[in-house]
This record gives sequence, structure tokens and C-alpha cells, in this order.
Amino acid sequence: MRVQVNGNELYYSKLGRGEPLLLLHGHHLDGGMFDQIIAPLALYYTVYVLDMRGHGLSQGEVAQHYQSEVNDVASFIRKVNIRGCYCFGFDAGGLVAMMLASQDQAIFKKLMVAGVFVNGNGIRPYHYLTEGCLRFLQLNRESRVELTESYLSVDSLKAIKIPTYCVVGEKDWVKVEHVRWYSQLIPQGQLMIMPRQKHNSYAVKSFKLLDLMETFFK
Repeated sequence: MRVQVNGNELYYSKLGRGEPLLLLHGHHLDGGMFDQIIAPLALYYTVYVLDMRGHGLSQGEVAQHYQSEVNDVASFIRKVNIRGCYCFGFDAGGLVAMMLASQDQAIFKKLMVAGVFVNGNGIRPYHYLTEGCLRFLQLNRESRVELTESYLSVDSLKAIKIPTYCVVGEKDWVKVEHVRWYSQLIPQGQLMIMPRQKHNSYAVKSFKLLDLMETFFK
């Protein structure tokens, strides 16, 4: 399905019945990262999977700023009438969801994020010096946004009032101690460390988060 959002035609899929659950992919990915879990989640929820602008089957260019993606998600939620939905966001999709939740405390009922860093201290140096800088120097717009705009203030984190599950892989390039730190600033924040998992291994085309999501969003 397609919907016009802020001048771009965005693609989304919808499956299931029950309370709405919105899934937001990370940068350099699209909604296809959720292919493994859409059908089982659809047994309990109406699952919405959105391709952000410039990703997957959506039109437009990749956003130059995170706030543009925040505005897109907010507009999408209005257009399809799912305000108060559950939301899961991975990587940049998780940061966008957290930014939106800090700006509008009623837009989500519960939020789960995975593989998210909220400032430059949250990245392991090897990732910053290899993949991050390489993409930055290649003029990759998503990497420029990630390396220059991945920031949520302490006040913004404290403004996220809904139950929020913060997930990180034990071997993720996002630092476990960083996720533990910001999860404690969110009033209803919780932390889950996925044993032996890297950044993508437990979330991209994987069943590993399925039980956790079903339990948390009940």
C-alpha cells in the first residue's frame, strides 16, 4: 500500500488484526528486515511496516535530517489513523521513534528499540573508524546524518514517559553500557542484553526478538 506523506509517496505493508504495531527499519535497510516476524506478529497485532523515504519501495531521497523522518512517521501515523500504537524501531528507526516519543508522549502506547545510540559516546571506536567514517567520506547521506545528528539530550530521554524496552546485542558496536545508561534515564525504561549477538544478528531477518516483542507489547 502507498500513502502520500510530506510530499513523498511512502510504501507500507499491513497484515493481521488486533492492536496496531508499527515496525521501523534502520538506515541502509528497509521494511524487508522484518520479513521473518511479520506473519507471526500478525496473529496478535495489526502490523504496519513502513519503508522510510528513499528506502525500499518508498519514493523520495533519503532524508537529510532525523527530524524529517520523525515528521514523516508522525504524519504516517495520522494518515493511517493508528495514534497510540505499539512501536518497534531498529537502529536509526529506533532513534527516530525515541525522538518522536519525546516530542509527543501519547503517540505510542509502548516502545521497543534495538541497536540505538543517542550520542557519540555510544559507538565502539572500531565501528566509527571503519564503516562509519568510510561511508561518511563516500558522501553517504545516511551515515552523515547518523554521525552528526544521532543525539538525544538527557531532558529528551526523561520526556519519554511510556514503557520503553531498550535492547542491545552483547557484541554490538553500540556499547552495552551506553544503552544501560540511557535506559535508566527513561522513566519507564527497561534493558535487555541479547547474549552473543552482534548489531544485525538478532534483529535483521531474525526470529530472536519475536518472543520478547509478543511479551512486552501484550
